[in-house]
Amino acid sequence: MTIDKLVAGQEVTLEIIIGDSSFEFKTEVVGTNNGTGVLVKPYMYNGQVVDFKNGSPQGMSFLLHCIDPNTKGRVVWRNLSVNVVNFKGVDYYAIDARAFGKIAASSERREDGRVSVKTPGSALMEDGRRFSISVLDISDSGISFIGNSYRVTIGDIVEINFADNANSSDFSLAVKARIVRAEAEERGILYAGKVLERDNKLLAYLCFKGMDKKQS
Repeated sequence: MTIDKLVAGQEVTLEIIIGDSSFEFKTEVVGTNNGTGVLVKPYMYNGQVVDFKNGSPQGMSFLLHCIDPNTKGRVVWRNLSVNVVNFKGVDYYAIDARAFGKIAASSERREDGRVSVKTPGSALMEDGRRFSISVLDISDSGISFIGNSYRVTIGDIVEINFADNANSSDFSLAVKARIVRAEAEERGILYAGKVLERDNKLLAYLCFKGMDKKQS
């Protein structure tokens, strides 16, 4: 499949990679970009279009994924440039594959690299009990934290709450996760959870934390 075969209304996934961290968000093709790529609906945070090129680290890279309607397989275009353009008063992402007819490669999902958090927070259990924790790291698929409660068991669903600052923006996050691992260690109980819901705030946080890491 070549990128020029993408059509308006087609669902695609834009992946943003910063160092060993990445996140994906689903968007929609709205048209072509002057014969060099495609226009897609942008990523919004707090009602504003996120311009990844504005103050972003040089190591940031972009991939575009979609389902090939012919083979039903997931394909990817790599080494993209992504810029915000305004057309008739509306902002879009102009995605340039640098070779408009470039054939997409086969794409398999991978686990995202985690970003380090290391900040205090709390865990809310389904029965309303809450206990203090230290959040260690997070990705859009998993989270790990240290707690001193033996009341949480594998399979339990907890809401992890913590606040942090990333790329000069304040975040207050509530992440629902299913516990998949619990191990006793010197600092307490090490829990690992599978993130059940991804929202725009979590994705923005991961991206901005990745920017901070690359700029430090």
